[in-house]
Amino acid sequence: MTTGRVPILPCAPSGLSPAAAAVRHVLRAVALACLSVVLLGAADPQAIPAGTTPAAAQPLPAARAAKNVVIIPIKGPIDRWTAFGVQRRLAQAEREGADAVVFEIDTPGGSLMAVLAICNLIKGSSIANTVAWINHDAYSGGAIIALACREIVVHDYATFGDALPVASAPLVGMVPIPEAEREKIMGPLLLEVVDSARRNNYDEMLVQGVVRRGVELWLIENPSTGARYFVTETEYRAAVGGEPTRVNPTLPSVTGPSGGADATPGTPAAPGSDAPPQPATDSDSLAFRPAAGAMDARAVREINEGLELRASRSARPDFRAPGHAGQYRLVEYISDGHGIFVLKSEQLVRFGLATQKIRDEEQLRAYFGAQNIVRLGPTWSEGLARAMTLPWVRGLLIVIFLICLFLEMSSPGVSVPGAIAAAALIGLVVPPLLVDMAAWWEVAAIVAGVALIAMELFVIPGFGVCGVLGVVLLFGGLVATFVGGDGRLFPGANPDRSSELTWGVVTVLVSALTSVGIIYMIAKHLPSTPLLGKLVLKESLGGPEPTMLEAMAATAALARVGDIGRALTPLRPAGRVQMGERIIDAVSDLGFIPAGAQVRVTSSDEFRIGVEMVEEPPTHTAA
Repeated sequence: MTTGRVPILPCAPSGLSPAAAAVRHVLRAVALACLSVVLLGAADPQAIPAGTTPAAAQPLPAARAAKNVVIIPIKGPIDRWTAFGVQRRLAQAEREGADAVVFEIDTPGGSLMAVLAICNLIKGSSIANTVAWINHDAYSGGAIIALACREIVVHDYATFGDALPVASAPLVGMVPIPEAEREKIMGPLLLEVVDSARRNNYDEMLVQGVVRRGVELWLIENPSTGARYFVTETEYRAAVGGEPTRVNPTLPSVTGPSGGADATPGTPAAPGSDAPPQPATDSDSLAFRPAAGAMDARAVREINEGLELRASRSARPDFRAPGHAGQYRLVEYISDGHGIFVLKSEQLVRFGLATQKIRDEEQLRAYFGAQNIVRLGPTWSEGLARAMTLPWVRGLLIVIFLICLFLEMSSPGVSVPGAIAAAALIGLVVPPLLVDMAAWWEVAAIVAGVALIAMELFVIPGFGVCGVLGVVLLFGGLVATFVGGDGRLFPGANPDRSSELTWGVVTVLVSALTSVGIIYMIAKHLPSTPLLGKLVLKESLGGPEPTMLEAMAATAALARVGDIGRALTPLRPAGRVQMGERIIDAVSDLGFIPAGAQVRVTSSDEFRIGVEMVEEPPTHTAA
């Protein structure tokens, strides 16, 4: 009967026969060969480190098993283009029959509205098997997106958390948000992370510490069932009993402990109050339970309404209800309540947020038991469109648009400046339209503004209502294309909007001032400019007439107030007027002036010559 033990071969006596000695040498060689194989296997650099279990060796849950897996990278700052790309690639994965989608996350965070949009896409997808692969960092919005997935896997050196909302301003960068404004933003954030925790079996108290300060938690365990929960001070006193320890928190902060009891949605405690709130009932599984003390009652009510709308129920027990007292023991003190939670890969696995460590796509394949893994990254067209929405690029397009619009209106019929202006306008409005940074009314405002300015110049005399309204519509429409067109989940809860509006106003103003300066130089020096001078016809009495732009370049020498001339063309209100030996462009200040009428100059500056009719043209009667 064999025991499975490796036998130890005793040394043969020196008096063995030659045949026995040969057998002994053969057995010794076989033993050495086996030992070498074992040692080589132990030294294999690709072997799984001790303490970890290969994905293929674990039983594969039915909900995780997938034949076709799609990887969608989310890397770099998150913006509307990130959300647009995720939407496009997720729809492609659904059409192509993917069984699972992996969101490979390596991001410092980004736009709050873009993050919430991506979370809604993940939760609303027809592919329920969604996994966040944190490779390597999921800060801020990246952490919120990871929580929206059904499971989280992490790289060996992954980092997760620090999703406290901040604001940014042009030329300043990150700026703090006032506390009152921050509380408004907390509503949709807490609704999102708590809903994700309830959907995906994460601890909803733990995830609140990722987005909010003041979350002081203890980890407790039920020895009978092995179930572990993160609890607040009030829950600790009810479930464990006694004074909670506040020594050596697992997630330390440099500002010291916070203390204080938390509030519940039923009867929120006033700030600074030590009175314990009344416990909620176990039947109220939809109720939101703040982990960081008292919250504004209106914000709690709105979060509860959102959870009820999503039918997001909590499986977490109410430790203050009868039957829980003394049933738990302390495992560790997690946080002292100051600072935002930032977790490493080991903590993510230990706290139940991550299921496993994954280093590469081969381990990911084994994790799903997949046959096919396809990576869907951003396309070149997405990169080009993203670049065209950068503020400095949009500012350059505005300058090109305004200058070419001026050239086209000054030299009608040339068409090249008009085509360039149209192309610049398309580059300004089409990319923002794709990602909801612009709406159709903004495009209509820009077009209407250009039309009103053209009417002011060529149809209606003087500079009046049409001109002013056209300028307002044009610049208002340009600024509005910088601001997203999506709605708000809560009043005042969109920190991106004010930043976008500031960027829009600054960019349009700087671009407009730059355009005015360039237009002035063009009007003054156009005839001598090598390239642009070719757009202007040379003045010649009896030959081709000069354009209005050439006339503007030397207005003072062409006409003075009081000069008398004759209209060569009808003025409706703009047309051609002959002043001595010169032919200039002029505008009627009062009504229609027929060709051949005698006119007098009423105003003259670098950009406009106004005239009025002095004598009607002579009438010719048949002999």
